[in-house]
Amino acid sequence: MSIDFSICTPVFNRAHLLPRLYSSLLLNIDENISFEWLIVDDGSSDDIAAFISMVKADAKLDIRYIKKANEGKHSCMNVFFAQAQGELTLILDSDDKLVKDALKQVKGIWESLAEREDIAGIIGLCLDMATKKPSAQCFFDDPIESTLLENAYKYNMKGDRCDFTRTSLFQDKSFPIYSDEKFMPEAVVTVLFDADYKYYCTNLAFKEIEYQADGLTNTYAALAMNNPKGMALRFEVVLNNYNLIKLPAGVNKLKFYGNYMRYLIHRSGYLLAYKAYFKVSKFFKLSWFAGFFVGSILAFLDKIKK
Repeated sequence: MSIDFSICTPVFNRAHLLPRLYSSLLLNIDENISFEWLIVDDGSSDDIAAFISMVKADAKLDIRYIKKANEGKHSCMNVFFAQAQGELTLILDSDDKLVKDALKQVKGIWESLAEREDIAGIIGLCLDMATKKPSAQCFFDDPIESTLLENAYKYNMKGDRCDFTRTSLFQDKSFPIYSDEKFMPEAVVTVLFDADYKYYCTNLAFKEIEYQADGLTNTYAALAMNNPKGMALRFEVVLNNYNLIKLPAGVNKLKFYGNYMRYLIHRSGYLLAYKAYFKVSKFFKLSWFAGFFVGSILAFLDKIKK
């Protein structure tokens, strides 16, 4: 029997939030929808085992629980890529909730898209859990077909959205694991699909979000500084692929070159960073040239602030 969705939840010491997420999944049970819930525990020390036992005893969901050593969220994603069996994959963090009947809505949309080889998945909105209002800008039309890079760097749309991605696209992908870093932007992998695919983007809301004080969103700036290898790679994969770097509009191309230089410096120091920067593809030479100086200045200012 085929599975419609793989709901994938990475977790680290967040057992207290999982019952809320579980309740939202129960609101998406439907006789015409099949989904699995994969939980990858990134070396937690709290009592997540009691929650897992409770869910298995309820026997209302198809759940798989995998515990591994602490290496960061991106390492959990590698497990999902290898084990997800649904047609569409959704990364649903422990502090998220699925909107009631969201899976029914997504499946209804996907039925007309599944055979299109140029569509990577479906992107909808997130709601702020407290206000029930969209947590980010709405799309300028509904629906549109676009990419992650176009949404962020052509249309300049800020904020988080809810991405359902064709699972088969992940199956040959993985994040590199660095022993001295435990954070890597998801875009290192997810942005790769923009070279050949678009997403069906809608203003329908599929999940609710609540940012935690110690969560990735609220600590992103510090994480970026402390994990420069992953951050440099996030920009490098775009700069070395013409079909990706052509998507950001105007000055946004400069942001990629400048930030790549910036995190190369944090990763390797100025001299080695300059050597590496001269090896990156120069598809847009003016942006590449300006990025050398912009990134050097940004790295210098980072060091002053730090």
